[in-house]
Amino acid sequence: NCGFPFLRSRKGMQRVVYITDPEGNLGYFEECIKQSNGVYLEGGELQLRESWTLVFGGDVCDKAEGSLRIARMLASAKKRYSERVQIICGNRDFNKLRLRLELSDAAMASEPALPYGSPKNTISYAAFLANLTAEQVPPPPKGGCLPPADALMLPPAVYEALNTKPNRLRWTLDHTMGAQGEFERRRLELQVVTGQAKVDDGQVVDSFLESVAEGGALLELLRHGQLVVCIDETLFVHGGLITASYSKAGVKNAIDHPHTFAGAVVEEEGFEIALGFVPGLSERVEDVKAWADKLNKWFRQAVSDSVTQPCKEPNASIAQQYVTYGNWPSVVMGRHLNDKSQPVPMPRSVTTALLKSGFTRLVIGHTPHGNCPTVVPGHCQLIMADTSYSNMSAPDNRGDAASIVEIEGARATVIGKLEDRTPIAYTVYSGQDVMRAAPGENHVLVGAGDFGGWFVKAKLASKNAGGEDEYLLCSVEGFKYQYRRLTESQVRAEIKL
Repeated sequence: NCGFPFLRSRKGMQRVVYITDPEGNLGYFEECIKQSNGVYLEGGELQLRESWTLVFGGDVCDKAEGSLRIARMLASAKKRYSERVQIICGNRDFNKLRLRLELSDAAMASEPALPYGSPKNTISYAAFLANLTAEQVPPPPKGGCLPPADALMLPPAVYEALNTKPNRLRWTLDHTMGAQGEFERRRLELQVVTGQAKVDDGQVVDSFLESVAEGGALLELLRHGQLVVCIDETLFVHGGLITASYSKAGVKNAIDHPHTFAGAVVEEEGFEIALGFVPGLSERVEDVKAWADKLNKWFRQAVSDSVTQPCKEPNASIAQQYVTYGNWPSVVMGRHLNDKSQPVPMPRSVTTALLKSGFTRLVIGHTPHGNCPTVVPGHCQLIMADTSYSNMSAPDNRGDAASIVEIEGARATVIGKLEDRTPIAYTVYSGQDVMRAAPGENHVLVGAGDFGGWFVKAKLASKNAGGEDEYLLCSVEGFKYQYRRLTESQVRAEIKL
């Protein structure tokens, strides 16, 4: 295991290891597993240690050459361990069901519309094909320029020749799913998996379709997946329970599609609330556990409706809208950050509802936030664990950073390493259970400070040469992250504790 002990909290609580958002990065996924006390790899298979539960936070695929293998690993573990493996579905997972319809022979016969929620600067499929021809024409004369792709009117014969499933898939991934380059990454992964030196375009298309066909690993994950996982005092979702009001998001995204959300918006402190909302229900569900159950049942039906031939509408379309940027109050696309990417306190109504239903912690992924999980203290604690942009100078944007969260009741421990391989380890308690912490075990400095300025991001695993604990401080504004390392005494002086 990782070498850092996992101390027990209250009796009867499940021991949980939480890993989220590998996004196809197999090396990162395996490194997370190495950090854990509760899971390990043996013979290429994911194994659970006795009495441990794995919660996978979503987003298996899209940004590296390991999407297939991670999906297969998780699907195998779910089959072997059943309820001890809980799968939360992310937007990058569920949107692949679109390929069943959008790459069908019938769909290939016509120009595809831009999907709901596409950024307003998304180029059309026709423009994408025109760009392909533009790349093949001679350079413009000196001082001249090529016409814009949208102005290139492709002759029907040229359009027909270029309108292939590989090109349709490239456009879909690159311009409507935020998975730029995934077509070629899948080709590279297939070369590794099959041992073939050459994998053609058709094999790449087949691989994507097979993953969401009967027996496909991604479809198996979706069928067994959930949007909300409740374990003891902790609630897990992919994105969050709040997001910036849609009036802001609408500037960036197209919304002119049928079946878009037309219900009553619940807004508080500038954020729309997803907690309590279930598509198809006119009233919000107040009890959090009852809401989670209803939302998960709706999601399972949405998966079923999406794979039925033909798809059952409007639920199949609504489900795709729910997992993309738009105006649906969605736990998949939630975001607990302000417009400067700084964490925000949970609105009072959300905190009250969670506490009333017995939850003292919310754990989320989806939105990258620095080089290790961020802890936001409060009456209901928030842990943000997506670190997929931990090192923007690295080829994979991650570098060597990898962390997991292990939870038992009100106790949560982050174990991992930063992008420069510095080990980190810190434990925080939620709710009133802090009184049960062993002396020195509850690292109360983590999360302290000003999220609009400098705050304590993590505790380093080792003491300095003088025998004093060291902490990592962080400052965030947009995509700019700054870090400083200070001793405990320096931290207490700076943030006046």
